Amino acid sequence: MLVIVAMRTKAQAQRVAELTGGKIILKDNKPTCKVSLSGDFEQYREDVESISVLFKLYDKAGKPVPSGWTLTGATFEVEWPKDSPINSHFGARRFAYNWALATVKSDMDAKKKDANYVSTQWTLEALRKRWNQEKDAVAPWWASNSKECYASGIADLVQALSNWSQSKKGKRKGKRVGFPKFASKRKDPGRVRFTTGTMRFEDDRRTIVLPSIGALRSKENTRRVQRHLVKNNARLLNCTLSERWGRLFVSCQLAIRDKIASPTNKAPSKPTIRAGVDLGLRSFATVTDSNEDRIVFPNPAPLRAAIAELKRTQRQLSRRIPGSHGYEQAKTKLNRLYRKTTYMRRENVHQVTRYLVDTYGEVKIEDLNIAAMKRSMGRRAFRRSVSDAGLGAFRPTLTYKAQRAKVKVVVVDRFFPSSQLHHGCTGRLVGAKLAKRLTCDTCHAEVDRDDNASLNIRDWSDVTRGLVESTALFVPRPLVGTGDSSDDGLTHHLERADKSS
Repeated sequence: MLVIVAMRTKAQAQRVAELTGGKIILKDNKPTCKVSLSGDFEQYREDVESISVLFKLYDKAGKPVPSGWTLTGATFEVEWPKDSPINSHFGARRFAYNWALATVKSDMDAKKKDANYVSTQWTLEALRKRWNQEKDAVAPWWASNSKECYASGIADLVQALSNWSQSKKGKRKGKRVGFPKFASKRKDPGRVRFTTGTMRFEDDRRTIVLPSIGALRSKENTRRVQRHLVKNNARLLNCTLSERWGRLFVSCQLAIRDKIASPTNKAPSKPTIRAGVDLGLRSFATVTDSNEDRIVFPNPAPLRAAIAELKRTQRQLSRRIPGSHGYEQAKTKLNRLYRKTTYMRRENVHQVTRYLVDTYGEVKIEDLNIAAMKRSMGRRAFRRSVSDAGLGAFRPTLTYKAQRAKVKVVVVDRFFPSSQLHHGCTGRLVGAKLAKRLTCDTCHAEVDRDDNASLNIRDWSDVTRGLVESTALFVPRPLVGTGDSSDDGLTHHLERADKSS
């Protein structure tokens, strides 16, 4: 039996090879981060985990194998301590970010003038080494803050540079990323990430200890994290201290053993039933299962409900003197409204996804292009409604919950016209662009747009013919397009089906 362990760095892979007697895999005669081990992996697990729990396993054929660890996270709101250096830490991270960006820019300018100029590599190790060489001159006060502040700022810049570089080369999906800009105190959110030092959750389940900051009082019980750490079933990887809405939060990332990560996840109440989920703006989700049961989850639209009060509060804030008592009152009220809308949107997504995972054994969802939806809306108010619904958070939230509960999630092809095909008769649905009810041009039946789409998604299947993959719900009939833009999705779907055959 052969197993391949993929570590995060080549140095870690070298240490694993020394402890286990494994062989480092070469690529182009150069060592990689992968180590080949013979025999059962369990006999090497203790040695590998002593170096890092952030590893991946592959079998002889290169297929992923469960490593026994699951990454998860938790966020707790904490009280602002009196006379704490928290704001100083936030400023130190921002200073290190700006220093690193200025260093990179100066190196780029020098490189243009002198081709032989040796510039600092855009890596965390190289920039931190240069920071340690220059910090006494550029920041003589650096010792008053944790070294993690400066490491966090430099790491953020390295990631921003990587995003820009990948986007420029066309290797990064999504909207094009611009070159990093200097961070300002007014726009840059206060935050700092701790990866080393004293990080722990106290036994009283109310206290979180961070390096240099000290003990912070949590406003909620920390049992869901502390109980795993006490039993040594989890590893605390990092903690991020951040400010939002004038409040203080601690977010921690953990690696939890798989058998603990899903302790007693009960099986779905309908394990043999599949469901189709149609997301929308009029109603957040329309769910139809194979028993023909239908449930509609309303869209709370928290921003739309609070938009009038938000505008009024923003006008009050703009008319008051910054720093005055009235200004602080208006700012506090505005933060409270923003916080309320965010929490309502997040809670709605969690409730819907939890219901699906607890009920069905298979869930089929759409592959939505949120950016394209916004562009197609035209009016700003309509585009704002797409963001207000929080549709982009639905798929990743459902995915990680379904993975833990062993529920199958099927993502329907993005170009499948679920809202344009009449379920059952293959007719084309016509009507206004945002109409709730549509009419079939074949049987002339009037159907609900969301109910019909959920049925199509539920019965969708992936058909593979040769080297071309297409999606088909049923055999489509010949269709004569009308020439308007509403035919694009359906025509494209039928063209893909014709090519596959």
